[in-house]
Amino acid sequence: MKQVFKLKRLLLAFFLILMITNVFSQKRITGKVTDESTGSPLIGATVLNVGTTKGTTTDFDGLYTIDASDGARLVFSYI
Repeated sequence: MKQVFKLKRLLLAFFLILMITNVFSQKRITGKVTDESTGSPLIGATVLNVGTTKGTTTDFDGLYTIDASDGARLVFSYI
């Protein structure tokens, strides 16, 4: 009985460590999207994290913030 309890505690600790590692592997990326020719900020440009459902839009100053993991690809679009 004590063996089963120890095994459950060990598995719980293992899964908690995995979850914590996943949370800390996320990074907050911030930036500014501007027009290439004029340098003016692009309001409402879309920033998407490829392969996820995460996305955001730029604000009035062309600034954005998005959470992404290492090696993530971001796609920017503007109409």
